[in-house]
Amino acid sequence: MADRKQRQSLFLSEYFMAAACAVVVITSLISLFLCFRERDSFRFFEISAKLATASAMYLAFKFFKWDVAKGLMGGVLFCLMYQEAHFVLAVLWSEQNFDTYLVAGVQGSLYLAAAGMAFLMTVIITINHFFINYNFRGNPKNVILNRMAILFKFAVYILLFAANSRLGFPSAALWKNALQYVTDSALLLLLVSVESQFDSFKVLRQELLTLKREGGRKE
Repeated sequence: MADRKQRQSLFLSEYFMAAACAVVVITSLISLFLCFRERDSFRFFEISAKLATASAMYLAFKFFKWDVAKGLMGGVLFCLMYQEAHFVLAVLWSEQNFDTYLVAGVQGSLYLAAAGMAFLMTVIITINHFFINYNFRGNPKNVILNRMAILFKFAVYILLFAANSRLGFPSAALWKNALQYVTDSALLLLLVSVESQFDSFKVLRQELLTLKREGGRKE
């Protein structure tokens, strides 16, 4: 029994899931407060949608509404993808703010590259999510690819943190960016945790079916 607990993944812990969800809620509420003070209605909506879908996904899984949790997981990923697409395509590209970052030198170029990579990784993770969770037999190869994309995205967040600190943003902007990265990192950990739980349910179901078949043969 002890060996089994040692082999168990951290992501299968409900305490870990609750902690990740709590981080998302706390950082999102602080971000909402900052947005409300600055009267940034679009960002307020963006964070509200992410907070609502993430909380609903956790509660749906907690009460074992698996299909609802799967659907809401897709909703969380679309919120992340929309947030990053708006930043990369609407803010950096459309408003041509990338000129400012390129003039800033190496750290500005790193910031632009990291922002673009974060968006692309979210697209990959979102697509893989549907292949993994809505495939009848699952897809182990895509699970591995998804984990690799999430690990790469964490590396990109570290790069964004470093580039932010070197670009000389105002302290308010630095705080907003830091809160967003922490929120999104906690969200990704929550998503991996929920997907791991689903995988464990599939394994358990397969083991029960095997035992049932073996019992039938003995009779």
